[in-house]
Amino acid sequence: MGLRKEIGRAITALVFILLSTSLMGQVNEVWRYYYPEFNNEAKDNLYFRLENNNFLKNNEYFGSYTQGYTMMGYALQPSFMYYAGSRLRLKAGVHLLQFSGVSQFTEVLPVFSVHAKLTDNLDLVMGGLQGDVHHKLIEPIFNSEHQYTRPIENGFQFLYNNDKLWVDTWVDWEQFIFLGDDKPEIFTAGISSEYTFTSSLSDFKVSTPFQFIGTHVGGQISDYSEEMQSLANIVTGVKVEQKLGNGFIQKIGASAYLAYYKDLTQASGWDFHSGSAIYPTVNVSYKYGEFMMGYWKAKNFIAPKGSNLFQSTSSHKEGFYQKERQLFNTKLSFTRTFLKQVKFSTTFESYYDVLNSQFDYSYGISLMFTPSFFISKIHFD
Repeated sequence: MGLRKEIGRAITALVFILLSTSLMGQVNEVWRYYYPEFNNEAKDNLYFRLENNNFLKNNEYFGSYTQGYTMMGYALQPSFMYYAGSRLRLKAGVHLLQFSGVSQFTEVLPVFSVHAKLTDNLDLVMGGLQGDVHHKLIEPIFNSEHQYTRPIENGFQFLYNNDKLWVDTWVDWEQFIFLGDDKPEIFTAGISSEYTFTSSLSDFKVSTPFQFIGTHVGGQISDYSEEMQSLANIVTGVKVEQKLGNGFIQKIGASAYLAYYKDLTQASGWDFHSGSAIYPTVNVSYKYGEFMMGYWKAKNFIAPKGSNLFQSTSSHKEGFYQKERQLFNTKLSFTRTFLKQVKFSTTFESYYDVLNSQFDYSYGISLMFTPSFFISKIHFD
């Protein structure tokens, strides 16, 4: 443990030297997730699709809020995908998750989704959702590691997009109950949106995000003995971006987020029922990825779906609580695309807890393979 801490301190010094002249922000990981884009030109086409994510994520966490752990393995999702006309797509398959060192599949789940283009700007997805990092939520309220631990969200979702407004609203039904079950009903509802004030033709962009996550544990027909619990997180703020062209530095941006926490049923078990945080970030996109840093200052903040490192409570120490939090986080990503269907990325992340003088870090690599093979054209009446 002593050696690991010494290595951590050395890496801290190196990272802050590298980043002291750089910028701060949130990594965009949308490209890594393998939900297929809707192809408007694929009318009546039947495909076999293979989605494969090979990953390593090593978290060297030493503080009181969460424990360090390593995830290594692969996810495999073979499926058939059929465009029934030009506005409806069906996808059916199986999702397999295998962590290295486990003799059997960690998870085997059926996958089925219906994606309908209701208008040119409005989509409806039912079944397996366009979820996870596609929601574009900030890390304190939605942990990007869900792409490894829970990549399949099931429920329904509306997606809206035009030149000014992007909206993603969904319900992820995590646990269904029958009458008399001794387990709770569990679901997550969310809204993620961004309104752009400037012209889509301009290289300078000003926008305002709005993000909401509500988690519910309970159910009227269940015999679950615990009290019903509903928690909510709300985020808003302002973002500015400037495109710089196709050189080595391609875009810079800055954001200022305000985040809120509310215990709607006052059944969380903690003495506080609300909290807040500020989260200024700046980011720079360069030719091979992104480089960023952020500052998190919070009071009495809980986010059930967020990264444990940003919370006021501990995920593994019962009763541990710290009212005030101050956290510097940095991220560096490198990405490479081999053909269109093969993508490689590596990331380094650091987290410095100011009040506890605690440094944590993580690193990871990912290799994705997502080809679609045309089988036949089948006319749908």
